[in-house]
Parts: sequence; C-alpha cells; structure tokens
Amino acid sequence: MSDIMIRPARADDAAAFEAVVRAAYGPWIGRLEGLPDVSAGIAGEIADHHVWLASTGEADTIVGGIVLHVSAEEARIANLAVHPDCGGRGIGRALMGVALAAAHRAGHRRIALATHRDMTPTLRFYRNDGWEEVGREGVRIFMEKPLE
Repeated sequence: MSDIMIRPARADDAAAFEAVVRAAYGPWIGRLEGLPDVSAGIAGEIADHHVWLASTGEADTIVGGIVLHVSAEEARIANLAVHPDCGGRGIGRALMGVALAAAHRAGHRRIALATHRDMTPTLRFYRNDGWEEVGREGVRIFMEKPLE
C-alpha cells in the first residue's frame, strides 16, 4: 500500500468519489432489495461531514473513500467504498483506521454503521475487523465497534 495516500476530501473531489462509490457498489446496484442510491449526496457529505479519500500516484487518482458522521450522541460510518480494481490492498482498513481515530479524538467510545444483510463480503470485512452486530431492521444490519 506504499503508493496510497489518504487525505481529507475537497469539494472538487465529489465527482471522482461518486465514481468510486458507483464502481464499488456496482455488483449490488439493482440486485439488492432496499439498497439506497449510495452515490447520491457525496458533495453534501464532503461539505458537511468528515470525508477522507485514498488516492494513488502523482495524478492523485481517487481509489477509495470513507464518510464519518460525528455528533454529540454518536460517531457513525456512513459510507466506505474502495474501487474494485484496488481491493485486497488494505485501503479499506487504512481508511477505517483514519475514521476510527477521528471518532476517538472526538470523545466517542464506540462507533456504529449499518450495512446490507446480503452484502456478505462487506459483512465479512467488518466482522474480521472486530465489528459486532447489534441489531437488524429489514435488510439493514447494524454494527458497532468499541474504540480504544
């Protein structure tokens, strides 16, 4: 992963991050019941929340990103996406590490997320990273992880 850089997102990164999100969720779009438009609102996320992007090379090509919502009540991963051409390189874990550290610095002891019950590779990734299922509602699985 030595050629990967992680940095805060800028407003002009919205289109590139949207493309990564669409590619990452591509196999699931239109196939999974209840899957929302996962690339909608990326510009607003960048403007209103914590968003970090993973990029490669001198061209600063965006290959992944994570969106963290932090409030007084909770810290929550709203989206994590890695371009499928770059999977298995530790990019998702690196992005997650940045978000977990930010949530911890904000004073939270746990972090939350929701995912789709049928996205088994995603569920496996989270479970292998220490996330625990804390509830279900329809097609959504709610997970939490303690912050150290």
